[in-house]
Amino acid sequence: MKAGELIEQYKQGIRDFQQADLARTNLGGASLIAIDLSGANLVEATFSCTNLNQAILTDAQLNTAVLYRTSLCQANLAQANIEAANLIKADLFAAVLDRANLQNADLTGANLNQASLVEVNLSRANLSGVSLTGANLRNANLQEAFLKRTNLDGSDLSAANLAGANLAGATLCDAKLNGSNLNLADLSNANLYGADLSNADLSGALLNGANLSNANLDGAALASADLNGAFLTEASLNSAILDGANLSRSNLYKANLNGANLLRANLNGANLNGTDLTGAELHPTNETE
Repeated sequence: MKAGELIEQYKQGIRDFQQADLARTNLGGASLIAIDLSGANLVEATFSCTNLNQAILTDAQLNTAVLYRTSLCQANLAQANIEAANLIKADLFAAVLDRANLQNADLTGANLNQASLVEVNLSRANLSGVSLTGANLRNANLQEAFLKRTNLDGSDLSAANLAGANLAGATLCDAKLNGSNLNLADLSNANLYGADLSNADLSGALLNGANLSNANLDGAALASADLNGAFLTEASLNSAILDGANLSRSNLYKANLNGANLLRANLNGANLNGTDLTGAELHPTNETE
């Protein structure tokens, strides 16, 4: 089907274009609100500045498509293949992307506030500067994704895979990261105030300068993590594993480290005023440093 043919039929009130073959078609700038393109072949298609609000794109093939500044508010892209697509500055407010494949996609500056991304594949995707406030990313695959300066306030990332992801300078206030995999992730200077990181794997993660005040890190694995200069005031680290962690110059004022494993941890210059170390395992040479 050609672009002109689709637009003409749409103007006549037709909305059902399921399974349509629109590969490499240019529909840039068109207004196609509530169109049904489920299962359509949209490989390498161009939708720059197109209005696709409330569109149905379930199971659509959008790999390497151009969706620059496309409006996809409340659109349904569940299980769509959007691998390596250009979604720079796209508006995906409250869109559904459950189990969609966005591997290697570029979403720089996109709006994904309140979007549903359950079990989405965003591995190695570029999410720099993206806003994901209140988004649902449960069980999402964000392995090695680029999330620098991304806003994830209030988002649900429970059981998500963020191993090796770059979250430097990201904002994750009150985010749910319980049971998530953040092994070797870069969270330097990230704001995790009040975040739930209980039972999360942060082994070898970079958390230098991060704000973890009032965060829940109960049972978290932080072995060999770098927490140099991190803020952990009133944080809860019950039974957390901090074996070999770097906590030098960190602020642990009134933090709860009850039963925590601090063997081989570096506490040089750390603020331990009011810190609860009941039952904690401490290396003798670091206990009072």
